[in-house]
Amino acid sequence: MKISEARFTFLGMESSEAMKNYALEKLSKREDLFENAISLEVAFREQVASRGTKNDFRIDISVDVPETPIRVTERGEDMYANIDFAVDTLIRRLTRYYDRKDYWGGGKAWEVMEAKMEEEEEEVVDDYSDYVPKIAKRKKIDDMSPLEEGEAIERMEMLGYDSYLFRSNRTDKISLVYKRRDGSYGIVEPA
Repeated sequence: MKISEARFTFLGMESSEAMKNYALEKLSKREDLFENAISLEVAFREQVASRGTKNDFRIDISVDVPETPIRVTERGEDMYANIDFAVDTLIRRLTRYYDRKDYWGGGKAWEVMEAKMEEEEEEVVDDYSDYVPKIAKRKKIDDMSPLEEGEAIERMEMLGYDSYLFRSNRTDKISLVYKRRDGSYGIVEPA
């Protein structure tokens, strides 16, 4: 897909060629990441109910790539700053997707490290290339397409969610993976 084929929408505000061109310019700096994209949509919104606050403007960028959608939302008082932050986040998520592409296609198995009972010192993660998500806490509940836990964590991150409901490949039951406040991951699964 070419960046110029992206669909732009303005909601609650006047259509602006300057904003559209600015977003196109930022996105086209890494056009190589959009080669396999199925669709690209950018929505600019002015939040009428938020006027006068720091959340006046919002940008939503949606990219569909094989195996998963990637969504980014950014809010703030300056639309151009929102575009910068949203595009930077999108580039990081697309880079992560391509780094993990073998996993998405089923070529490699997803790895998940189990939580250890003793307290560990937090490690700082700067690069996601060798990052393995850690499940820090499990919860049982009594009682979607089958996914492995690591794949569900990756999909949750690509969508920008704090939790993700999925059918476990291992148990064939519905499970929930979530992001904890300390940055680790937890999973809720049937007993």
